[in-house]
Amino acid sequence: MRLLSATGGGSREDLMHQILRKASIPLIMIGCWSFNAYADDTIQHAAKEFASAIQNPKELQDLIGDDGLIVIRNFVTGGWGTRGRDIRYSLQKRDVPLDGSFPVKGEIPVQLSLLFAESAKKGPDAEFLTVQAKSNLCFFSKRSKKCSQFPTTNDAINSVAEAISDIKLGTVSIVHLSSHEFLYTEGEAIDGLPVGGFAVFSMRQGRYRLVALLDLR
Repeated sequence: MRLLSATGGGSREDLMHQILRKASIPLIMIGCWSFNAYADDTIQHAAKEFASAIQNPKELQDLIGDDGLIVIRNFVTGGWGTRGRDIRYSLQKRDVPLDGSFPVKGEIPVQLSLLFAESAKKGPDAEFLTVQAKSNLCFFSKRSKKCSQFPTTNDAINSVAEAISDIKLGTVSIVHLSSHEFLYTEGEAIDGLPVGGFAVFSMRQGRYRLVALLDLR
């Protein structure tokens, strides 16, 4: 004879399956919350490490992975050739200057303390505004196990512009991109163009690594 549940329909096995399925929903939600909280904590930790390295540039190399660092200066607001040259350097970790100043022949260097002036003053004690980019964009393709190369300068600038469009930025902002990347910036959008200092972080070798510095003027 088939035993009925208290509701009058289905077996005890069916009832148990329903109970277990309902009980698993809050557990899954707790798991997702825990993962997001861990990701947020990890990003905050990386941001504080970077802010410390801005004050103490000898720490900068420790934030860079095996893929090295891209350094870009671009005059997005115009004046190319009269205000300075657009540059793009690719540096190995060991070649990153220990004084936080990246020389540009015949011009002023790309300097961490100028790109991130508030962070240079306050270091890890700087107040970070954390915001989410409206689109789930990323600088690196995740279609394969290996990360793709950093995009062209124009594509990188467009990605930064898209990331900060229509969101309120603080003096120091952390902009969440995809689940594996974030921007650290003291920059702003002027007439839709990103202007200021932008640092791109990507998850590499189990931690967030600084992969690119953009000096956009």
